[in-house]
Amino acid sequence: MHMKRVLIAADDDHTRAWIHRAMAGMDVHLVDASDSELSERLLEGQFDLVVADAGASPNSVVRALEEGAQSGANVKAMLVLEPEGLAGRAPPARLLADFMVRGGTSEELAARIRFQLWPDQEVSDADLIRVDDLVLNLATYQAYTDGGPVDFTYQEYALFAFLVTHANRAYSRELLLSRVWGSDYYGGARTVDVHVRRIRSKLGPELARRMQTVRGVGYLWQG
Repeated sequence: MHMKRVLIAADDDHTRAWIHRAMAGMDVHLVDASDSELSERLLEGQFDLVVADAGASPNSVVRALEEGAQSGANVKAMLVLEPEGLAGRAPPARLLADFMVRGGTSEELAARIRFQLWPDQEVSDADLIRVDDLVLNLATYQAYTDGGPVDFTYQEYALFAFLVTHANRAYSRELLLSRVWGSDYYGGARTVDVHVRRIRSKLGPELARRMQTVRGVGYLWQG
């Protein structure tokens, strides 16, 4: 299965968590937005997208991205800007890029990222996970079973996709909150239990048994 590789370039944990919530089912890597080695990091591995916190003065981040592209990195970019950063925005000349003003939702960011990674919603078999009669579409953030859609909420999908794409490994509730909800989420760990219960009810008994409770630890998806 092919998972999209995404590099998050952001300095503070709150922004990283906000961006990360839009990354369900993706292979996410982190680097500081102010890191002078950003352009070199692009060449270490082939990333499908860079989501960069460019703040109010985006030109330095844009230059780092362009340096990486000029050195051979083939990557698209999503810039997160402060409102005052719009006037001084220098559009990248050597790579495809979109931007979003800070203050939007993770859902909006997720939609923009999908448009970047899957233009025209083109989906290949590599973006589909099949388990018995379940099909999980990583491109459109949808799930199907017995030929019909599973009516997941965004957060239910994010949790389900994370467990399915990290099968056969148990994750604690606290770690799931951090990876799926983000480090800035202040709700209780029982939120995970509620979402697991809802996911199981929507999957039906056969598939629900594969989402296992690991006593004293948390949950895993049996691949």
